[in-house]
Amino acid sequence: MNARQYDALSVALLVGSAVAGLLLLPSLPDQFAIHFGTAGDPDSFTSPLVGVLLLPVIGLGSLLFVRGISSVAGSEDVPPAFGLLLSAFLAYVQGVVLAWNLGYPVDVGLAVLPGVLVLLVVGLAIDRLY
Repeated sequence: MNARQYDALSVALLVGSAVAGLLLLPSLPDQFAIHFGTAGDPDSFTSPLVGVLLLPVIGLGSLLFVRGISSVAGSEDVPPAFGLLLSAFLAYVQGVVLAWNLGYPVDVGLAVLPGVLVLLVVGLAIDRLY
């Protein structure tokens, strides 16, 4: 796959997670938890609309930033596969947070931990391959 295809998949994941959140908006509580402490309890809240769009927007901003750095530097210091990995991780976290806010009994810390480990291991593998 070329960089453009990686970027298209990355954007599709992030937009898909935003669309899923927007479709669930009527079912979400008035106070949307966006951050959870070490004990797994939510410690930061926002409106549902902001909560649904926050991670996808951060992900899209990260992709633009990384691509901007690569184009300014004239090289691909950050492999395009890493953007896809980051987008997949953020979409996964979005799903976990949405599930918690919808009332599903999700231990957010426990649910996100495997994603962090995959992000680290696959990120290191991508770094070694490029």
